[in-house]
Parts: sequence; structure tokens; C-alpha cells
Amino acid sequence: MKRGRLTLIAFLIGLLGVALMAVAGHAQVPEPESYAIPGIENRALVWVAAQMHILFAAFILGAPIFVVISEWIGMRKRDPRYDRLAKEVTKVTTILYSMTALTGGLFILFLVGLYPNLTSFMVSHFFPVFAVIYPLLFIAETLVLYLYWYSWDSLSGVKKGRHVAIGVLLNIIGLTTLVVINAPTSFMNTPPHPLETATLWDSIYNYSWMPLNLHRMIGNVTFGGFITGLIAAYMYMFSKTPEEKAYYDWMGFVGNLIGVGTLLFLPLAGYILAAEFFEFDASIGPYMMADQLSMYFEMQGAMVGLIFTASNLYIWQSMKRISGIETLKVLGIPSVAIVKIGFAVILLGNAIWMTPHGFSATQATATDELELPSDWGFLALMPAKSTAAALIVLVTIINYIVYNRAIRRGTIQWGKIDFASQFVLIFLAFSAIWTMGLMGAVRSLVRKYFHVYILFPDYSPESYTPTLAHASVLITAMTLAFFAIVSLAIWFSLRMGKAKGS
Repeated sequence: MKRGRLTLIAFLIGLLGVALMAVAGHAQVPEPESYAIPGIENRALVWVAAQMHILFAAFILGAPIFVVISEWIGMRKRDPRYDRLAKEVTKVTTILYSMTALTGGLFILFLVGLYPNLTSFMVSHFFPVFAVIYPLLFIAETLVLYLYWYSWDSLSGVKKGRHVAIGVLLNIIGLTTLVVINAPTSFMNTPPHPLETATLWDSIYNYSWMPLNLHRMIGNVTFGGFITGLIAAYMYMFSKTPEEKAYYDWMGFVGNLIGVGTLLFLPLAGYILAAEFFEFDASIGPYMMADQLSMYFEMQGAMVGLIFTASNLYIWQSMKRISGIETLKVLGIPSVAIVKIGFAVILLGNAIWMTPHGFSATQATATDELELPSDWGFLALMPAKSTAAALIVLVTIINYIVYNRAIRRGTIQWGKIDFASQFVLIFLAFSAIWTMGLMGAVRSLVRKYFHVYILFPDYSPESYTPTLAHASVLITAMTLAFFAIVSLAIWFSLRMGKAKGS
């Protein structure tokens, strides 16, 4: 009952925010500076609310995809582990759905109150989206999600197929919602020209809309996989019986497999999105990669490298609990040795990926002393970085192939994994959240001093590109807050639930 009341409150706040946006689209409003809060940047408030909403929404949209697939696999294989995994992740999802609606409503309230002119501009161009399509999708997703959750037990056995069908419907609505809301988001980066003659469809189907859809779809599933690994890690740590440890060890393996499996496609999706930015305005490229945002990409390279390194570390720790693979060789090389060699290759690839052309934050402060020697300059070029990225992905794929062969040839002892592996799963979830916040900042900051690139200037005092240090502090604070909320949701929904049932 408490969860239902919280969801209803969040639902009403979300609808209130949408209503305010619709009103703002037809209202005469003062300049945003008159709403400034002393000591707090307007941009920081909107940034925090938007980023927190995106993080919760990413899990809400990503988790149901592999939840339904897991439930379907469990139905086909008659393996109760898959159904239990799907149900436990869905239980956490229903709790975090309330936070998604609350943060979304808060974001809209801040946007209307602090940037009314921008809100009016956006709603005037996307009125059917904000006032009709998105609210209807929001209501439909809410109803179907709770129908999916509360019908779990009643639609079991021979009726299981009906329950899976509800899950498929939930995913269709969720992905449609993502695609719809990505339209105004991508419009702010790559609006059509000239805007005066552009139709609503022109504004929706802009340069970066489809690449952003692709990137976010893959990213959300990756994100959901790593959060599933986080759930498994917490529950493994507090499990008392060998049976529980075995199950959550297996659940962590599945979550990591999903997270890493979809992560392999993210670099390509990111390249496609960046290419559309370059195609739209060639000046965005140097601004991103060699000037104001270059250090952001250095940090992105470091974080992505750490994620791939940690995922391969988890493979190595997992192989240690497989007996009977001592003689397993690939091309005459012991399987464990292949994984270790892969570590060295990944570290080399990460070093190349992170190598900048210059070591200054902007082109304005660049000097010969702060740039790579001419003989090593090729390491900063895209051919070398693309090769390094492809090498990292290839090694990870090879390691997983070796791992799967080891599972088939040997005997895996679920629940016997090195305890340190659970911290690797937690690290992967934290790193994915942090990186998601960093790259979200990059996507917004490429607009420079515009709210809507070229069309709607930002005249507020916050229309500057923040330093990496400034952005990192804010992103880290948001990541810790999100991590804490998700951890509490896992604890109360699963851990406390088991304690009451025992």
C-alpha cells in the first residue's frame, strides 16, 4: 500500500509537470535571470534533476528488456532460476519507478520555473509530444508495469505465455516512450534549418535523433545488466545458505554477461552519434575532441577502459571456480593464460585510447611542450584509437568465448566464486553510472552557449563550459546519491522481504 501511494504521488507530480510545460508553451514569461536562487546555479539544479531522472529511467527502460527475455527462457527451459531473476529485478524496478516519476516531475518544475523562455520555446515546437503523446505513454507504461508485476503469480503455469506477452507490451511502450522523448532532446543539439519552414516531423527526425535512439537503447540495457549484477552482489554478500549463494552467484554471472555483451556495441553507437554531430556542424568535432571538452573524453577513455578491465577480471575470477579445465587449451595455449594475456592487451589498448594529442585543456593554452612528440603523434589520431578500441572489444569477446568453453568442458561450482568478485560487480555498476553521467554532460555541452544549438542562445550566467573538475564533482555526487537510493531499494525489496518471509 505504501508503495502504491508513493507511486500515485509521483504520478500526479509528473502529470502536474507536464501540465505546467503545456501552460508555459502559451504564456508570456519573464527572463530566467529573475528566478535565480542566490548561491545556487540554475543550471546545476536542472542538471541534477535531469540526470537523476535519466539514471532512474535508464534502468526502468533497460531492465524490462532482459527481464522478459529471462522469463521467456525460464518458461522454455523450465528453469526456475530465470523466472526468479526476472521477478526479483522487476520487484526492484517497481520501487524505482516511483523515483523515476518523482525526479521527472522535479526536473520539469525546475525547467518551468528557472528557464521559462526555453520551456516556452520547446513546448511551442513539440506541443503534441509534451501535451498528448508523452502523457499517454506515461500513463500506459505505469498501468502495464504494475499489471505485469501484480499478475506474476496468477499468470503462471499454463498461463505463463500471457504474462510474457504483457512484458513484451511493456517493452514496446517503454521503447516508444524513449524514442518520443529523444526527439526534443536531440532537437536541442541538431535542430532543422530553417526552423521557420520545418514541420513537427522535421524537428523530430533531426540529424541526431536515430543515433541517439540507438545509443540510448543499447546503453539502457547495458546499464540494466550491471545493476542486475549489483543486486546479485549485494544479495550474495548477505546470503546465509549455500543454495542462496549459488543462486546469486549465477545471477551475477547473468547480469555481467548482459552488461558486457551489450557494452561491446556501445563504442560503435557512440561513433555513429558523434559522426552525426560532425556532419551537422564540423566545428563540433574539434570542440569535443581537441578543445574545451577534450579532457572529458580523456576521462571517458579512462572509465570505459576500467569497465572493460574489470569485466575481464570478473571472467578470470569466475574461471577459478570451474574444475576440470586444467588441460583446456586454445591454439595450444592454456585457457587461463589466454585470459591473462588479454589483460596485457587491454591495458595497452586503454593506454592508446587515452593518449591525447596535447596535454592542455584548450587549444588556446596549447604549446609545443604540451604536445606529443612528432614520432608519437599517430597515437592521438582516430585510426590508432579506433584500432585500440576494436582490439579491446575483440579481446573481451575472445575471453568470453574461452570462458564459455571452460564452462562446457568443466564443472562450474556456483557459489564458490572468489568473494572479491562481488566488489568487481559493484565497481562495474558504479563505473557505468558515473560514465553515463559524464557522457550525458558532453552531449549537452557540445551546444556551447546555446540552449538549442544556433537557434536559442543561453544568456544566463551559467552559459560557460564547466571544467572537468567542476563537472566531476557534480557527477560524482549524483552517482553516489543514485547508488544509495538503488542500494536501499535492493535492501528493502529483497533483503527485508526475505527476512519477513523467513
